[in-house]
Amino acid sequence: MPRMAENMRNSTQRRNSNPFSLHTLAAALLMLACLITSGCSLGVMAGKMLFGDPLITCEFTKRTKIDLSKEKKKVLVVCSTPESIRSDYPSLNYDLLEQITYGLRRHEIEVMDTGEVATWLDDNGGVWNDVDELAENFDADYIIHVDIDEFDYREPNSPNLLRGKAFGTVSAYQVKELDGLKRAREVFVSEYTSEYPNHMPVSIESESPTVFRKKYLDRIADQIGRFFYNYKTGAEI
Repeated sequence: MPRMAENMRNSTQRRNSNPFSLHTLAAALLMLACLITSGCSLGVMAGKMLFGDPLITCEFTKRTKIDLSKEKKKVLVVCSTPESIRSDYPSLNYDLLEQITYGLRRHEIEVMDTGEVATWLDDNGGVWNDVDELAENFDADYIIHVDIDEFDYREPNSPNLLRGKAFGTVSAYQVKELDGLKRAREVFVSEYTSEYPNHMPVSIESESPTVFRKKYLDRIADQIGRFFYNYKTGAEI
């Protein structure tokens, strides 16, 4: 009996010494609920501390109910720009294609090889006229088309200042076989606009145009990628 009593005391002491007991958890959850219902920003901070940043569902999944990463769909990405932009930035299409592809793959979306896409485009004069043409020539479940209408990373009339600006349209097509032919049906479309930095441009004395351009293209690729993969609320763009 004395040994049993001693074991019970030791068990009680171990429970009481636990720094995160059920009572502590219950109190923390109650505090969090009170903060959230009061509309206090501390509630958001407390929630992140306890549970981490929640995931934001991407627009593509919201509209189509398709999760490209979970359903392991094969994706083809193509980028296009008007001649006026290609003359100033001849590598822009391919640079964007590479960066967007990298971001999608990093989020476990299966994307077709950029070299294969670039080779096909080169063989066809760098342009394509119909998305069905892409569906016929590539084994893809979905086609993502990024059409950049405006792009620059230099502040107008200020050769020593840098500020990225871009505008365009992001579309996605589902590829289906109809009567023995592959056809692409548009299932998602959204305008895209970007300006960085928002408040004031960057001087070339603090950052070279080459470094700034690379950083801005990375930013554009991430913003476009977020149409198609989920991301954490705390992740900065």
